[in-house]
Amino acid sequence: MSYRLPPLNWIRAFEASARHSSFAAAARELNLTATAISHQIRSLEQQIGHPLFERRARSVRLTGMGASYLPEVREALERLSATTVKLFGLGTGSVLTISAPLSFVALFLAPRIANFQALYPQIPIQLYSLVWADALADETTDLDIRFGSGKWPGYSAERLMQDHSVIVIQKSLAEKCKRDASKLREIIASSALIHIVGYEDHWKKAFEILGLEDPSIPRSLRVDNSLAALTLVANGAGAAIVLRSHAMAAAETLPLAMPFDFPLPIEEAHYLLTPHKRKIAKPEMVLFRSWLIDQIQSI
Repeated sequence: MSYRLPPLNWIRAFEASARHSSFAAAARELNLTATAISHQIRSLEQQIGHPLFERRARSVRLTGMGASYLPEVREALERLSATTVKLFGLGTGSVLTISAPLSFVALFLAPRIANFQALYPQIPIQLYSLVWADALADETTDLDIRFGSGKWPGYSAERLMQDHSVIVIQKSLAEKCKRDASKLREIIASSALIHIVGYEDHWKKAFEILGLEDPSIPRSLRVDNSLAALTLVANGAGAAIVLRSHAMAAAETLPLAMPFDFPLPIEEAHYLLTPHKRKIAKPEMVLFRSWLIDQIQSI
């Protein structure tokens, strides 16, 4: 089979020019002259039979066909680079910097990172924890995972994981009730309620489902992350509502129980953010994203 492919150097010139909106800037990145870049782009356009750029005095802009071509070109280059690193290593990889919500780091990533390290021991990892979903992104971050609505200005968001919430109580309390639903409701009604900031309405919804009166505000605690809420529950400070995946992970090491089998719907989800003006992803990023999706799908 004969593949109808343009030369790779033409493709690289196209991607760099699209990213910089400039032949001159692309030339500096690729250690070529602007004339050479212009010639390669012109050759590419002639081969495919479509103009890819509108030429301006000091810049270039993608045509409609160029804008459609660019995402596929980037993905192909990223996958080629990632596959090369995956199969052949090519020395020590560059440091992969990942930021994610504190609870996601502690309860999902941390227990699994050893698996990634075993697959790619040449890739150093730096993990940073976030508390607030609207915290400003650090330009040095390679992969930015956020929990929220999926709308962040200046970023495209790929949904990674959507989960339900569950009520969590101390395991010893659940064992005393021996799965008696009425006794479990009494425990919830008399417990201090741990709220996660921004999701205070979840307890009201839970009380409606349980047929209980509105939760009492004086008996409440507020924290800014699920990990703190789960630790409080395990130590007898009250009951909490957290994502089911977080509760299940924490229950492996902490005395926790999920006494009710009904899930509480939640609109937010975990997303992988990509800046609209991103550079082409380095191979370590592509490998980690693929690994992360595999881990999520295996839950």
